Amino acid sequence: MMRRLLVALGVLGLFAALTVALTWPQAAHLRTHVPPFDDSLLSIWRISWIAHALASAAPLVDANIFHPELRTLAYTDAVLLQGLIAAPFIHAGASPVLVYNLLILGSIALSGAAMCLLARRFTGSLAAGLVAGTIFAFVTFRFDHYQHLELQATVFLPLAVWFLDRAFESGRWRDIAGFGACLVLQALSGIYYTVFLATALAIAIPWRWVTLPAPRRLRFAKQLAAVALVSGVVAAPYLAIYMQNRSSVGERADSEVRLYSATPPNYLSSHSASVLHGSWGERLGRSERRLFPGVLAIGLAALGLWGWSARKTTVVIIGVVGFLLSLGLNTPVYTLLRELVFTYRGLRAPARAAVLVYLALAVLAGYGWRAVLLKRPRWTMVGTAALIGLLFLEYLTLAPAWLVLPARPPAVARWLAQQPRSVVVEFPLPKADALHSIHDGLYMYASIFHWQPLLNGYSGFYPRSYIELIERMRGFPSDEAIAYLKQRDVDIIVLHGTYMKPDQLGEWAATLSARADAQVVAEFQEPGGPDIVFRLSRPTRTIPAPTSPR
Repeated sequence: MMRRLLVALGVLGLFAALTVALTWPQAAHLRTHVPPFDDSLLSIWRISWIAHALASAAPLVDANIFHPELRTLAYTDAVLLQGLIAAPFIHAGASPVLVYNLLILGSIALSGAAMCLLARRFTGSLAAGLVAGTIFAFVTFRFDHYQHLELQATVFLPLAVWFLDRAFESGRWRDIAGFGACLVLQALSGIYYTVFLATALAIAIPWRWVTLPAPRRLRFAKQLAAVALVSGVVAAPYLAIYMQNRSSVGERADSEVRLYSATPPNYLSSHSASVLHGSWGERLGRSERRLFPGVLAIGLAALGLWGWSARKTTVVIIGVVGFLLSLGLNTPVYTLLRELVFTYRGLRAPARAAVLVYLALAVLAGYGWRAVLLKRPRWTMVGTAALIGLLFLEYLTLAPAWLVLPARPPAVARWLAQQPRSVVVEFPLPKADALHSIHDGLYMYASIFHWQPLLNGYSGFYPRSYIELIERMRGFPSDEAIAYLKQRDVDIIVLHGTYMKPDQLGEWAATLSARADAQVVAEFQEPGGPDIVFRLSRPTRTIPAPTSPR
């Protein structure tokens, strides 16, 4: 028992060290530095909102963005599990930025350890497991999505396959229950991967079931049905929120899905920051479609294909299904799935199904390395260490130009925290054809210090009311624009000079100051320009007295 514990700690320590090294200097700036994308800010806001809702009377899913829309936390993957993990630390006073960064790094390291566990079970070799874990944890795809908290949450994918394999062999309830728990936990931490894995297992499980001895098939089918029922009941309330949102946010347009559908050449495309492959691989695919798994992983996986086994075929099926799904609307398979399965209509990026390809490649690479070690057993320690070093070099990716967040909340956020509940709109807004502007992400990040309702927001979906807001604000601060804001119950307007040209800020501030219904209530000097706060007066709404029925 002690030996197993020491081995487990050693494996975790190895993957933690590799994670720190391959993401350096992230570990040196955990409280301030994040990848320079709005998705980083979105994730910090998500886990902070969950912590806030758990400690207050705020409805969990009705977050403070896109006021007055409902269920706005579920306009993207809510990362509920990560939020629940983060909440005690945030409540204890830990910086949300620190917690977010630790969740990212921890997800990567734990994913490597989980894959090591799976590959070791399949191959019987710890060395093979370490190689497989290194591939799965650090494939360049990870660094293309480094800012996405939900896309780093892959620990339950290999664990689900591990429990499933144990259940097929043992027939024990605890193993099949572990499999169901992994599916539920994966759903709570990342819906994309849950949908893709469930689709792959819908093919892999029946195939593996047929290989069981006839007397065990009926029992296993009953066990699987029972666990599927319980897992569905547990996950149903969470998934039902997304079904409710379909009426307000609609479904993904074909043009958007096609943009993020992979093609076979994309599997030769690498991140531009990859030290070894970025100079040539970037030309074969961009943004969400840089899917190259690496030369060593492909070579070892090809070697690992030699020889048939039920386990090996299971992961091959998972990998093939993942590849087909990643092609999205470039195949009729995905088109059919969108017609038959409602969850696929809300997915924007089919290329993310490549994670199942990496899962299969990692396991097969483990088989390949075991085959090498069977012929060269003396290579086990030194050879494995050298191979992990080579994988490290192949996956080495240059660090991004970090977004540095202030250690203290912005002054305007501290001021807003002292105000009574007020509906806030912050300027500048993005343009309708550039909704992924980072400004709304920064407004959302600042809102974790005051939690006032915002008309602003950034998420996976945008409600119609937000698109209308952008369109109606084209003439801001015209009379028509101000009248519209009053209709939307806006109390406070914030102008951020840091993100505006001085002439525009001066013109807007002068126009608002000249209005009788807008009053300057605060101004805060920031390095990039002042934040100017206006309070907008609105006519008092009177509720007519009820009339007696005739």
